[in-house]
Amino acid sequence: MQDMIQTVQNRLLAKQKEMKKDRLRRRHNPDGTSVPIFLVGCGRSGTSMFIWQLDKSWQIKLYNEDHPDAFDEYRLRDFNVVARLTKASMAPFTLFKPILDTVQTMELLDHFPGSKSIFAFRHYTDVINSSLKKFGTYNRLNHVKGWMTEDFAEFAVCPPPEVSKEVVRALWADDLSPQEGAALYWLFYNRLYYDLGLHDDKRTILIRYETLVTEPREQFEKVIAFLGAKFEEEMVEGVHAKSINKNDPPPLRPTIMEACEALYEQLSQHAA
Repeated sequence: MQDMIQTVQNRLLAKQKEMKKDRLRRRHNPDGTSVPIFLVGCGRSGTSMFIWQLDKSWQIKLYNEDHPDAFDEYRLRDFNVVARLTKASMAPFTLFKPILDTVQTMELLDHFPGSKSIFAFRHYTDVINSSLKKFGTYNRLNHVKGWMTEDFAEFAVCPPPEVSKEVVRALWADDLSPQEGAALYWLFYNRLYYDLGLHDDKRTILIRYETLVTEPREQFEKVIAFLGAKFEEEMVEGVHAKSINKNDPPPLRPTIMEACEALYEQLSQHAA
């Protein structure tokens, strides 16, 4: 009974907060003009924390990857749906989190004038540990195994660049451990920052999780300035760095570890 009461109270509180944000949107953005923003990268990179912090602002209307209006089984719905939701949001910025559709980032940016993307990345050891804990031991390994046996058919809507596929193929082996499968999953998704040409596109900003949680104000201000929004103090309330290096690094064969380490260093230099 107590849990049910708490659930009802939480829903009422969320409704009140949304009504307050709607009032602010009508006051400060009376014409309802909104542009879509896409948060992409690799899952388990701290993106949930990031979007919920941004969602505290009236300036942003959030459609998380589990929102049925915008996503079907965590895949972004048709571009027409994205356009309709953006038009109806009333917020200056409509934030979508199509993590599984990171391969479509350039198509999204080109299709929606004025849109921008935020590419988030996190150290591969923490992502691997978090992925196995969240999704089960073999989830990431089975994804990569499917890419190998079905020629990346998972991405039929928007096939990834050949160079992205070749990197995974070169490191694949039938005896990979679940941790190594998760490492190749991390490598594939994070390589898209370069393989799609996002590193040369001014419509994209790169965010490093470790810096985001250790220097939250500076990093959130940077993202907000990139969007053209106004920074609000509550965006950084509650942000902490407790999840960095929380568990021991997973065992990886040298070739995979070297590839992940090289990419992480390259991304870190770009983010800096």
